[in-house]
Amino acid sequence: MTRPTTTVRTAAALAALLSLALVSTTTQAFDLKGGGQVKLKPTIAQLGIISPANNACPGAAKLTAWIQTNKPGTLQILLVRKGGAVAGPYSVTTVKGANGVIMGSYSKPMNIVGPIDAEYRVVIPGTSVTSNWAPLMAQC
Repeated sequence: MTRPTTTVRTAAALAALLSLALVSTTTQAFDLKGGGQVKLKPTIAQLGIISPANNACPGAAKLTAWIQTNKPGTLQILLVRKGGAVAGPYSVTTVKGANGVIMGSYSKPMNIVGPIDAEYRVVIPGTSVTSNWAPLMAQC
């Protein structure tokens, strides 16, 4: 092998490595998945709870979480009771809706059989996105 051929091959190998490094850096900078797709990210989480009528028990309550994302897809949420247990994960699928808002929801009926004075929130694992604390109250 002659010296010019070795130099050309070495330069080609370095160019290939450099292009791989650039692609890797660019993918991380734009948070892209393979194939040039943007990663699904939650942007907003909200939680609402409708307590039993007149805050009396036994009675029916309803918990609803709304999640907004940067693109349609499915993600997992956890329901956290302040100072207590964590429930889930529950799947939420977001879809593009009116005015370009991409949102999904999770609802859970609750049968309240004893007195309760608690607060809940939604947490999306692997992110810093959390909802507001929502109260659930009932007296027997």
